[in-house]
Amino acid sequence: MAHYSLVGRNYAEDIIAFLNSKPKESRYEVIEIGCGLGDIIRHLDYQKKIGYDSEDNVLRAASFLSRISRQKNIIYKSFEFPILLNEMVNTIILVNWIHHIEPDVLKMKMEDYFENHLLPGGEIIIDTVQDKAYRINHQVSFIVQNLNCTLIKIGDYLNEREVFAIRKKK
Repeated sequence: MAHYSLVGRNYAEDIIAFLNSKPKESRYEVIEIGCGLGDIIRHLDYQKKIGYDSEDNVLRAASFLSRISRQKNIIYKSFEFPILLNEMVNTIILVNWIHHIEPDVLKMKMEDYFENHLLPGGEIIIDTVQDKAYRINHQVSFIVQNLNCTLIKIGDYLNEREVFAIRKKK
């Protein structure tokens, strides 16, 4: 079922379907870093949801959209990347913005999030884009090379976008 706010963004719909298909015990807490208007996190069936974005006006709009859609279990917070996390969670989402982050910085933070903030069996969801119009085109093999993980490809999309789940081994 297509969500109105996601029309034309098949990758977002696929992320939502992938994460909502997990067993209930694997869907306790999710963090979306760079949540924008909350279009992904708002549609996830998790008990606790935290959306981070760097723009306060975007966070206010996301909060408003959550209220009118009766989503009371989402907390929105401001951040600047690289954000320091305090939580241990099932899922961390970083999509549609990491092409602005230098590869070494992204890799270092991904390793921190993976090792120190992701529960065993949990996943980090990322997208890579191989479009020369983007400032940085990340290679998923570089990002995960030091991680004890299973790499799951969620899908391929426009602009050579690929979405992956990086699953932490139990």
